[in-house]
Amino acid sequence: MSDASSKASPSRNERLAWAENLRREFTANVSHEMKTPLQVISGYAELMANGLVPPDDMRKFAGLIYEEAQAMRALINDVLVLSHLDETAPGAETRNPVNLASVAERVVHRLEAPAREAQVVVELSADPVEVLGNETLLEQMIYNLVENAVRYNEEGGTVRVSVRAERPQADQCERGTLGKGCGDTEEESPGEAVIRVADTGPGIPVAAQEKIFERFYRLDKSRSKETGGTGLGLAIVKHAALYHNGEVSLESEEGRGTTFTVRLPLA
Repeated sequence: MSDASSKASPSRNERLAWAENLRREFTANVSHEMKTPLQVISGYAELMANGLVPPDDMRKFAGLIYEEAQAMRALINDVLVLSHLDETAPGAETRNPVNLASVAERVVHRLEAPAREAQVVVELSADPVEVLGNETLLEQMIYNLVENAVRYNEEGGTVRVSVRAERPQADQCERGTLGKGCGDTEEESPGEAVIRVADTGPGIPVAAQEKIFERFYRLDKSRSKETGGTGLGLAIVKHAALYHNGEVSLESEEGRGTTFTVRLPLA
């Protein structure tokens, strides 16, 4: 083997070292993220147990403990989902037909109240598009995208969700991303399912667009407590798309909103 080829392909030991380093970093981040709500819960509970909270404030303190417990629950759920995706190879599990339009309708319905509270309008346009996959995972993928679009939008903003069947683009056929759908004629090309979630929020800076799918990456750390979220939502979207032999991309312009696009092979 030439020097050039050995440099181009990392060795098995290098890949294992990279995976181990990623695991350690992920574990450290999870531990850090869990400490904050635990400290809040422990602190408030101690004050209540020692009788240091006025009776009129008991309800308020109980509410704060509940909110932090919910944040921990969400974090644990997201960690478990990512761990499952890390350990499961695409195609390793039985897949069933999933109507993405029905899934998107459920997601939009679940987010009606939070959107109304945030003064954001969510619009849905969905064709009955079917893929083979894990319905629970697909629902969480769409939910994460729509919830983020609502959470980081502006008051009076709009979130547009669409589900369509489209033919693969030429660049995807060249990359082999969706090879089964890249026939020369329309009859040979079953196409792909395309999910788009577009918002009218502040947009994502170009420098951050490559990092946005990293685990625990937050665009604005100063607002992370205010807006909530676990920092794992888009990482789950990315890995859920890969799990279904698809891909996710984004287009964004500061001050003009962001559009996330997920492409999956049709059933």
